Amino acid sequence: MLTISILAAVAAFVHVLFFAMESLFWMKPAVRKIFRRTEAEAQTTKLMALNQGYYNLFLAVATVAGIYLWSTGYVSQAVAILTVTLGSMVAAALVLLFSAGIAMLRGVLLQGLIPAITLALIWRPV
Repeated sequence: MLTISILAAVAAFVHVLFFAMESLFWMKPAVRKIFRRTEAEAQTTKLMALNQGYYNLFLAVATVAGIYLWSTGYVSQAVAILTVTLGSMVAAALVLLFSAGIAMLRGVLLQGLIPAITLALIWRPV
């Protein structure tokens, strides 16, 4: 289904953006503002953010692989990969929600809503 591929691609794109912000532009004022970090806090967490950014990139790359498999007819393999990658995105969003609370609701929704909808479409009863 094209909708699943499009939504999964949007989820992957969002995680590429997170990679860029966390791994490439963490110390930029605009990124610090998005993540609500002072310059000192950003400096202290720079290595952690770099690592976290790469996790996001790897999730995005694997999601793209799942989309490719989906589009070429390897549906069961695509479902397995997309379940893991999109499920990890949703799980990370839930960790953010339960650790930071409603103060980070925008980030929770940005990170987890589209992957959750995509998983619901993948796993819906037919």
